[in-house]
Amino acid sequence: METSDKIYNVYFDDQLDTVVMEWDGYATSSQFREGTELMLNVLIQNRASKVLADAKDMIMIGLEDQQWMDTEFLPRAIKFGFKAIALIKPDSYFNKVAIESISYKVDKEKLMINFFDGIEEAKLWLSSI
Repeated sequence: METSDKIYNVYFDDQLDTVVMEWDGYATSSQFREGTELMLNVLIQNRASKVLADAKDMIMIGLEDQQWMDTEFLPRAIKFGFKAIALIKPDSYFNKVAIESISYKVDKEKLMINFFDGIEEAKLWLSSI
């Protein structure tokens, strides 16, 4: 299953056994939540546990969406088997801060988070876990 939108693209990579999520530009709150929920649905459908999130070109995650991610989405995703995420660091300073803020609150025993500058090193890490 592959879905394309000008803001996000979510698909399953069979070789990596990983859900890939690519962001491009500014996502409204509803687009951010829709794309994130789609990522979880693709993860569940493929009985996967890993995500490669390319946020390099993502502009910003709003404060309310950061809180939603922390208190609602991630606890639910972890219950469905979400165990690891490789994040490509955003170019946007404000989005770097937002993503780091979310990641600091995550229980590292339940969800491994690793940050990368490029796709290839992220794929190497994902294939090693």
